[in-house]
Amino acid sequence: MPIALTYAIGDVHGRDDLLRALIAACVDDAAKIGATPRFIFLGDICDKGPRSRQAFEVVLDVLSEFDGSLMIKGNHDDLFERSAGRHEERMIVAWLTRGGVPTLESYRRGDLESAIRAVGTMYSDHVRLVAEAPLSFEDGGYLFAHAGMDPAKPPAEQGERDLMWAREPFMSHVGDLGRIVVHGHTVVGDLPVVTENRISIDTDAYKTGRLTAARLFGDDVTFFQTDGDASRVIEVDAVRLDRGMGTVLDAAYDRRMAA
Repeated sequence: MPIALTYAIGDVHGRDDLLRALIAACVDDAAKIGATPRFIFLGDICDKGPRSRQAFEVVLDVLSEFDGSLMIKGNHDDLFERSAGRHEERMIVAWLTRGGVPTLESYRRGDLESAIRAVGTMYSDHVRLVAEAPLSFEDGGYLFAHAGMDPAKPPAEQGERDLMWAREPFMSHVGDLGRIVVHGHTVVGDLPVVTENRISIDTDAYKTGRLTAARLFGDDVTFFQTDGDASRVIEVDAVRLDRGMGTVLDAAYDRRMAA
């Protein structure tokens, strides 16, 4: 049986062009070492960028093609589903002010109310994809979540808001969290960032053209990124934010040397 490699992909935000290029590069990367890829989308497939409908289509295609792949629900995905799927009026207002208008326009231009109805009926598979998406996924010492977690709670007790909306105190927390958290949501710059307890891969793709994937295989972590647009995908080094305890990458290196 071929080796399975996990590729976690950060916030897409309607940039299906970047997503297609990054997935193709990851598939090629896995093939070079005789492995099969598994993709974990960290959420926020939609909003802000121009082609959310097409980005959801890419995700659906990947989930059907590559066994074990899944999409984690992001806060923007949740707003999309609660607006277009459940028609929650309060959520519709919040969604449209947080980047939902470009998403609607990717489905249907014109009257927003009609567009919302059209999404829920003509693209019910997109709504269902989000409705059925988990808030987190644990595997091999990693916790995959859109935003992060509440450091005051164990991984099993994290709530919806913790996993989809957390920024602080998660981002500033120093020390063991029980899992290495792989997440997006909070933009960390043009390059991914690693600390002793997290792997942060939201590189603001819809603005920068830099969509990031983390390849995870046991202790080994490698990063790939679109290089400003969809024409080229490159391997990049993460920023190592050592807060006095080393980083995930340092710890992995130390374990390999000790083995």
